[in-house]
Amino acid sequence: MKRLEQRPELVALGSVVIGVCLVLGKVVVGILTGSLGILSEAVHSFLDLAASGFTLVALRTSRKPADPEHPYGHGRTENLAAFAEGVLLLVTAALIAFEAIRRLGAGGGVVNPAGYAFALLIATLVIEGARGAILRRVGRQASSEAMLADATNRLSDVLATLGVIAGLIGVRLGLSWADSVAALLVAGIVARAAGLLAWRSGDILIDRAPAGAEEQLREAIQAVDGVREVRSVRVRRSGPNLIGDSSIATGRMLSVEAASALVKDVKEKARGVLPRLDLAVAVEGQEQRGDLVERIHAAAARNGGVRDLHNVTVEREADGSLHLTMHAKLPGDETLAEASKTSRALEQSIRAELPDVTRIDIHLEPMDPDFVPGEDVTARNAHLATRIRAVVESHLEVKRCSDVELSDRHGQIHAHVVAEVSGEISLEHAHRIESELEEMIRREIPETHEVVTRVTA
Repeated sequence: MKRLEQRPELVALGSVVIGVCLVLGKVVVGILTGSLGILSEAVHSFLDLAASGFTLVALRTSRKPADPEHPYGHGRTENLAAFAEGVLLLVTAALIAFEAIRRLGAGGGVVNPAGYAFALLIATLVIEGARGAILRRVGRQASSEAMLADATNRLSDVLATLGVIAGLIGVRLGLSWADSVAALLVAGIVARAAGLLAWRSGDILIDRAPAGAEEQLREAIQAVDGVREVRSVRVRRSGPNLIGDSSIATGRMLSVEAASALVKDVKEKARGVLPRLDLAVAVEGQEQRGDLVERIHAAAARNGGVRDLHNVTVEREADGSLHLTMHAKLPGDETLAEASKTSRALEQSIRAELPDVTRIDIHLEPMDPDFVPGEDVTARNAHLATRIRAVVESHLEVKRCSDVELSDRHGQIHAHVVAEVSGEISLEHAHRIESELEEMIRREIPETHEVVTRVTA
């Protein structure tokens, strides 16, 4: 059975072969006995055979990879096959019902309830029951709508065959109309199964979302760190797979690299709840009216001319207006005229974002070079490093100085210091300690040209 579950096409082909044998047997027996019930079953089985052929073709087609003409793949071939199967069965039911009603109106037909007819019908029950069970199991394993539709037809075949057997028993008991009633019963069973099948497949073809899929997906995406809002979610089925798209909102200053990582996280989370989902994700920035600094950075990002905006300060004046100060880095080889033009464009972008601003002061700086030549000289300046450690550990809030590195850049000493402090203090407090340490080192050890300190818990 495991081998069959891994080869759905082999199962579909076997179903076609069995269908051929059943059609031939029912046609021969139906003609010999004159039973409308058996002939209706033969017609039913013939159309089932065509449907099984559709299933086989659909399975082969649906598993083809996507191509330029079918960018979403060929999965819907299965849904189309299932819909066509439903329509064919509805036509079958209508034809059988018409002939049954015609015979009933004529008082019933001449039927020979021979023993071989019962033998064929009982064999059909066993074969269709087993075929339906195998098709359903393999169809679920392969997530094949077409195979599941074929399995549904097998169930309707079993019920219809039971009705035909009951009709032949009635004929043996002298009820000439029983065979036509059995045929009418077959038509009703087939019509019901076909209607449900066509309805479900039609829903998929018109992009009805799988029940509960959108809600599951929305909850999963909302739980991803960095997603502020899930703005839209859509899911549709294509054969055994799902295709969806979602629009999410996140911070406006998220970098392209971070946005790509966020999309990857969203897709992984989505596949965790819907394993067969191919999801497209659109990332948008969410404006937070109260976060003025983020809005200023977003305006600078839209401008594009500024590479690095920092030290942004928003001052609220007594009259409610805003005074902004900031530092902006531009390429060092730009002329002052070019830099001034970029600065004015940045100011316009910020005013468009924040109309309440009355004054903007932008301090322009050249960008740092890609690299600066330097050398680690900590070992040969051990005495200097020791003095720096002593100064750092003299600070009342420093637990210990965990690292000191001295770099020689163009003959000048740059000190890099790491100090441990309490992890309970705020980031603002930590930054104040860093500034105090830098000032203490520069004052006590004037040999240092520049000092960079970092406090950690």
